[in-house]
Amino acid sequence: MDGTVFTAEEKDAAKKLGISARLLRLLRGRGLSDGDIPGFLQPSLSALSSPYDIFGMREAAERVRRAVENREKILIFGDYDCDGICAISILMLALRAKGADADYFIPNRLTDGYGMNVGALERIVAHRRPDLVITVDCGITAVEEAEYLRAQGIDLVVTDHHEPQEKLPDCIVADAKIDRGRGFSDLCGAGVALALVRALFGDEYKKYLDICAVATIADVVPLVGDNRIIAYYGLKMCAESPRRGIKILAGSEKLTSQDVMFRLAPRINAAGRLGSAMKAVGLFLDEDYFMLKTLAEELERDNARRQEICEQVVADAKRALRGIDFDRTRIIVLHDASWEAGVLGIAAARLVEEFKCPAVLFSGDGEEYKGSARSVKSVNIFELLSRHSGLYTTFGGHAQAAGVGMLAANFARFKEEVERDVAEHYPAEDFLPADVCDMRLAPDEDFLSLAKELELLEPTGYGNPKPVFEMEESGMKFERIGFGPHVKYAGGGLELVGFSRFSQLAGTTRGRTAVEFSLGVGCFRNRVYAQGILRSVSALTVEIDDAQARLMCLHQLRRTGAGKVGRAGIADARKWARGKFGTAFVVFTQAEYERLLADVPECAGLPVFVGAQKWLNPATCVVFAPSAQFEFAYFGRVVIAGRPLSAGYAPYIAERTAECLSLYGEEAAPPCVTDQKIRAAFVAFDLMARRKEHARTPHDLAAAVRAQAKLTAEEYEISRLILEDLGLISVSDRGIITVSRQKTDLGQSAYYQNVRHQQ
Repeated sequence: MDGTVFTAEEKDAAKKLGISARLLRLLRGRGLSDGDIPGFLQPSLSALSSPYDIFGMREAAERVRRAVENREKILIFGDYDCDGICAISILMLALRAKGADADYFIPNRLTDGYGMNVGALERIVAHRRPDLVITVDCGITAVEEAEYLRAQGIDLVVTDHHEPQEKLPDCIVADAKIDRGRGFSDLCGAGVALALVRALFGDEYKKYLDICAVATIADVVPLVGDNRIIAYYGLKMCAESPRRGIKILAGSEKLTSQDVMFRLAPRINAAGRLGSAMKAVGLFLDEDYFMLKTLAEELERDNARRQEICEQVVADAKRALRGIDFDRTRIIVLHDASWEAGVLGIAAARLVEEFKCPAVLFSGDGEEYKGSARSVKSVNIFELLSRHSGLYTTFGGHAQAAGVGMLAANFARFKEEVERDVAEHYPAEDFLPADVCDMRLAPDEDFLSLAKELELLEPTGYGNPKPVFEMEESGMKFERIGFGPHVKYAGGGLELVGFSRFSQLAGTTRGRTAVEFSLGVGCFRNRVYAQGILRSVSALTVEIDDAQARLMCLHQLRRTGAGKVGRAGIADARKWARGKFGTAFVVFTQAEYERLLADVPECAGLPVFVGAQKWLNPATCVVFAPSAQFEFAYFGRVVIAGRPLSAGYAPYIAERTAECLSLYGEEAAPPCVTDQKIRAAFVAFDLMARRKEHARTPHDLAAAVRAQAKLTAEEYEISRLILEDLGLISVSDRGIITVSRQKTDLGQSAYYQNVRHQQ
């Protein structure tokens, strides 16, 4: 989509709406009609659907109202995630404000499992003896539990937003997913609870919009329609009159959707993922500053521990997936008895993001396994797993997320069946990575005015994502930010920032490049500017001189291996290039890349990664000067179409992939540096350190040392790597050099050994 040329009709329609033609085109591209746009950009609480549009809401409200009026004991039973915690908090605050005798219960994830269960209800009946139980964010499958409560003479009202099963509980049910034509089908659990408060107490619901906004954003429901209205006014409430608990936990008064998603929600979720979530409700119910401060600190510690555990699960899963055959298996199904059940959903979401396919992770070392599933947009995970429901003990979820319990004896059959199901029902194209852009921009756009106008789209999130733009430009050059791993490009009124995974681009990008980025307004030292955050960088034409390319490949000098490298023919290479998954073609210089395109023209249509890959999905691709972090382990085949710098590099790759082949059978192209040059480099670094000089950028440092020691660019980089490897020099992120003058044998460096071995 061209972002620079607009039709007369677009210009006229945009003028009538008071927006730019660019924004009009973007909103139309998201399916909004011109009549919908004003209400979308300026949401109104009066546009909320009636709470009675939710199936069963009238009956639910009548029973709860009777309980409040008669001073019956009410017990709210909720889920242990952020949505459930927020839903409980909304009902507790609203009911207690009307003098109701209300209490709440959240099952322990580790001992009670998900949702209602008879064991938990027995404890509730024994110790609290409620007259009415109200579920929030759970209960739609609680058939047995409803029967138990009825036998005890206790009424049950289920409020939920999950997909119903064939049989509903024998009680009052208000579920947003039943009778979808009535509206509200995409509400989260807290959204249904808020609708119940609207049905009970009218405008009193406005007091709890902030809590509901947190749940709406955290539960990743579409931020359109009623959800957008709730999130919009809830965040506005956080800014104008922030609830004390939210303010303390967030660490700021102004809360954005990104703050909720990446700071607030993980900390609220952390308590329930590692044990009991009961304490997290206090974030919304308590008013005492010191109690809230203590709670926030506990949630912070819980979240830090959750992050550590989650990282371990993801690392374990990635190791297990090395060598995954995407031509046969396009769903990840793994089990590990050591995994914490509470982090499986987060870990599964991480794997989905990186591998671009559904993931189902299980834990448990007894008779029953507990699992969490997440999915890509093209695969409705609830529908997929529903086709195998006979294997489960428990099951529930949404289009993109689900929870599963099954007997350990059924796991192998489940894995086999869902793998076959995905292969039969979903085409390979559904799993090819693709970055979806809202609009293509020209390099001469007014980026700042666009960035300011995009603020009208907030709050952004699932269903209303932050727009992603594409721009093509020739000769883009990314510079390293200080001495850290991040890079930036500045030109044409736009500053693009790429974080650590783009570090390989520093000083190297040449040719025509396509960049994908989100856009916002940056401010530094009173300067307001358009700032983009890089999502991906693709080489449309690679034009990197061979000397620069060799510098990008110097990390090879540390790699040695003993894997077997075979030979490949041109005909086979052309066949593999036509395949959708499994093959990575590797080149190290511009000349090698051009030769590959001439001999294997099918490679011209493949994605080209310069240095780093954008994802772990093994879609067939060309890799130009792969970085040290490039993950070859997920490709079934690596075809080396060039001369590495180290003789041990190809065997190193061969140890990490099922098949490593050389297309041309060429020997390594060794670099060259003398001991004298290395010592001269050390003297130059030492001189700068003694003078307490430091450089502003890596480029400045290289220029100063090269000038002093009379080194070529390659000699400088190899010398620096050897000296750093030996611990003789180090450079801080501010360019400050420290030097160890301890006498050291150069031969102790793996870089040095590899260089000398090849000379």
